Amino acid sequence: MVILFDLDGTLIDSTEAIVETFYYTFEKFNINFSGSSKDIEKLIGHTLEDMYKKFGVEEELIDKIVLTYKERYSKISPFKTTLIDGAIEALKKANEIASVGIVTTKTTKYTLPLLQKLKIDKYYQT
Repeated sequence: MVILFDLDGTLIDSTEAIVETFYYTFEKFNINFSGSSKDIEKLIGHTLEDMYKKFGVEEELIDKIVLTYKERYSKISPFKTTLIDGAIEALKKANEIASVGIVTTKTTKYTLPLLQKLKIDKYYQT
């Protein structure tokens, strides 16, 4: 048996890092964002490309802005991401009865160091 956990919103709360990074990219690329942090939060879980499209970012900018996002996010997420209450206990119990996996739209390059910093990397199989 395999049990899969979604990362954001289930095991971790990286809302602050995500929202801060979106604002950073909007400023860096001179994008007039008229929404709120709640508008960004509502789209967490979608791909970055889709999120930026929904905010009206021009198609030709998306690859560049996503790259900038990922560079910035990788620097701040380890310090602005927390475990959700009960996450470790859920992972431990799941490990007792099944193989555990984690699913996310984040890339492995940024996810693995974050899981290591939060000390939950030992609870899942790759």
